[in-house]
Amino acid sequence: MVRVSQLAVLALASGIAAAAPCPDSSRGTLDEWQCYGEVEYTSRADGEADFGARFVAFANGERLYEKRTAEGAKTRLAGPGWSLYRGFSREDSTVIGRHDPLLFFEFALWGPLVVLTASGNAPSALAPGRTPVNYAGEGNARSFLRELGIRTVRGHIERRGADYLFSAESVGNVPSGVLHVSLNGRWSPDVVAPLPDSMPLEGWQHHCNPAGVDVRGNHRPVPAGVTLGEVRRGWKGPCG
Repeated sequence: MVRVSQLAVLALASGIAAAAPCPDSSRGTLDEWQCYGEVEYTSRADGEADFGARFVAFANGERLYEKRTAEGAKTRLAGPGWSLYRGFSREDSTVIGRHDPLLFFEFALWGPLVVLTASGNAPSALAPGRTPVNYAGEGNARSFLRELGIRTVRGHIERRGADYLFSAESVGNVPSGVLHVSLNGRWSPDVVAPLPDSMPLEGWQHHCNPAGVDVRGNHRPVPAGVTLGEVRRGWKGPCG
């Protein structure tokens, strides 16, 4: 069973690892989750704004993270040595030390992972059709979910060919009391084809190192006419 101490690594791996094939050592375990190419879900929690999230691990190793709220979407597309951003404000672009404006994405896969863990099955062990999720504090998932403060999980995972749909509600302990979360989404092990080199980057931003103590606003608009292929080939934008 995956431990809490492994969750950050798992979340990162799900975005970094190639989507398929899955290493034999991960087959039949919850580590199989990291082999999946795309995860998308919506979340509603008591006292918090609703949001949607999407994670894609492309076949070439590039990653896309997206968070959608009522205010709009924030997207990061990253490859070896480069990152592009869309929908970021001056404050969003702040990077201090190890803080990343999308640190959310390193942990947001916990919600779907909680549903999978509560089912008591690795993905490949789920039968075609609908598998009930009914965790109430006992069973194989207990030690893992207790570390997260999860009391109950109710819902289902539906296996449709290679894709998986999930819908669940969980109740857990947080410092302010008890948190109720509803999740609905899907994940897929299919290899996701990379975005084309010809993709225009109008509306995207690139990263610049802060010039002083004020590290806000350290993203700059990508100039008109620049394509994703140029970024892949080493294009570096102006930071003046």
